[in-house]
Amino acid sequence: MSSQYHIPDLLKLVSDYAKPLNPNFDELDAGFQKWIDAASFLSESHKKAWKHAELPLLIVRAFPDADTAHLRVCLESMMMFLILEQLTDTPATSQVSKKWAAEFVEAFQQAEAPQAKREEGPSAVLQHLGAIIITAIDPPYRLSYIRSNILLAEGIVQEALDREQRDSMNPISLKTYLNTRRKSIGALPFHDLDRWICKLDLPDHVLKNPHIEQMVQAAVDMVALSNDIYSYRKEYLEDGAKHNYVTVAMHDPATGIRAGDIQAAIHYTVETFKETLARYEENKKHALPAFREDPDLSSMVERYAELMMDSVAGNIEWSIACKRYSLFPDEVAREAGLITIPI
Repeated sequence: MSSQYHIPDLLKLVSDYAKPLNPNFDELDAGFQKWIDAASFLSESHKKAWKHAELPLLIVRAFPDADTAHLRVCLESMMMFLILEQLTDTPATSQVSKKWAAEFVEAFQQAEAPQAKREEGPSAVLQHLGAIIITAIDPPYRLSYIRSNILLAEGIVQEALDREQRDSMNPISLKTYLNTRRKSIGALPFHDLDRWICKLDLPDHVLKNPHIEQMVQAAVDMVALSNDIYSYRKEYLEDGAKHNYVTVAMHDPATGIRAGDIQAAIHYTVETFKETLARYEENKKHALPAFREDPDLSSMVERYAELMMDSVAGNIEWSIACKRYSLFPDEVAREAGLITIPI
């Protein structure tokens, strides 16, 4: 027995923002594979999961213009995120999640002067990677990057609390879910890394401009929505996809979708993605003219807007291709957008 549903081609929706594969992929991937093979703290099953995650592919897609040195730092950032995710995902309790979230944040905050050196295991790896990343990121971008990762950790903990406190009798609303998912998806650190790579030292009045803030939120939402669409099958097979926009849409009375109607929930999520893309583009129309009196600043804002969508398009490219989600058995299925869930 199996269940099928259809996913429209989200890449077509963002085709204006698509870019070629970063030419540094092979070099980045080779180093990643060597690191996994040498990682004594990873079990064989975890090593397999890490290789299936294909993080270098995600990084070169999300940072299509970056050089190898910057890509390595971005990859190390994503590696820390994956370690945290594996330590806090089902069946981890909220207490376990809080412990690892605190260590994750500490690895950044104490990177320049760690209070105690971790000797082995995930704690030591987090501390080691955190020190490399913070040392690499230039001071003007460091604090924002750390703050974004604090939000990420808060979102991870909230997801664990939701798993414990929410069920079909006490469902989470889409609004509440999305507020958490904006943190836990880990898209904001990508924006900080982008600004560091491109030396976009934007002043506060730009970053706090209402239209820029709306663009950032829309870009983050598009990463979250597309990821939940493409990861739904994997999450459903693992734990019923309890913390996923598609599932939440089936239980929020405001949507009118009946429980179990995956196709209707996918359609609803795709429509939300389209609306969010329109919101990004509408705010972009208002944001860019606001800074045209300063040519240098205007060009930085335009570049920042472009980088936001690199993250969106790159995440979709990776989601479709990676073994982590294993969505399509062949090219015919991919073109048709048909997903099969064995039941």
